[in-house]
Amino acid sequence: MRSPTVNRLTETRISGYHAPFDHAMRSAWRNIQPSEADPGWETFEELSKPKHVALIKSSIAQSRELSGQFAGVGDVQLTVEIAMIKLSLEAARYVTGNVHVMANPEYAFSTPQIVQTGLRFHRLFRLINPGFDCARIVMKVPATWEGLQACRQLTHEGIKTLATTVFTFPQVVLAGEVGCTSISPFVHSLRLFAMGATEDPDAIFDLVLRAQNFYRTHGVKTAVKACAVFNGNEAVQLAGVDALTLPPDTLDELRQVKTGEPKPSLFDGTAPSDCVPYISSITEKTTFTKSMTMDAKNGTKKLDEAIALFCDYQRRAEGLIQSHLEG
Repeated sequence: MRSPTVNRLTETRISGYHAPFDHAMRSAWRNIQPSEADPGWETFEELSKPKHVALIKSSIAQSRELSGQFAGVGDVQLTVEIAMIKLSLEAARYVTGNVHVMANPEYAFSTPQIVQTGLRFHRLFRLINPGFDCARIVMKVPATWEGLQACRQLTHEGIKTLATTVFTFPQVVLAGEVGCTSISPFVHSLRLFAMGATEDPDAIFDLVLRAQNFYRTHGVKTAVKACAVFNGNEAVQLAGVDALTLPPDTLDELRQVKTGEPKPSLFDGTAPSDCVPYISSITEKTTFTKSMTMDAKNGTKKLDEAIALFCDYQRRAEGLIQSHLEG
């Protein structure tokens, strides 16, 4: 009996995939339509490409023009934020849904600074492109206790948020409680993913499944958007998750029609059933920190590593802008 042919992109059974900035455009050119553009550290790398010199120069000029409206924000920081917005607006032309902009990771442990950044980003979007629908903007915020408290305040302001660098169940619970639009569980540590590793003894596939089941069991609207998978096989293991952030190479791998039966997913045969009592930490930082520390898969260490990596790219972006200011 002949085995059926399987289109592995269809096999993932996701409502939409999300692509990093430049990947979103390349994917569109390959006739794959991403639903959202989701920049992370790639944004900082993207700015360093020679093709964006004109964008940087226009961002510097606009920063000087607008600096009087943003007292207390340095020239370099404001220019980086404007450049990020310009990149996001360009990517928005290639996606049908939201565009993500990342809060300065240096603010990961400061609720007031993240809130101010979220409000400022919305103002800047309106100033740079008055016709852009700001309902499409999602602020990416590190899932520290302070970051998630900022998400709570931004949600009250009508600003969508995504809790990034999610590695543990306490982060999942708190992100849902504060009203995050979505979360990004990193299947693998960002350090391993960034270095191109292929093995990870502490992968958190189980957390992706548990998070989505938990939200659906408790009627929480927060979506689960998994990221940092190593390859197409791992993406198929997550078939059924709300969304995946995937680079073009993995998408191309998934597009290949193969012979054989569909691979099983962690979501196969499961139903929302996570009724285990959970501990709320929405007002208790100590409870949140203690729960994070007890994570068996080094969640706190992974979070710290991810924030450190994001901060490194933030500083590189600022250094790039500073070199143009001095040039």
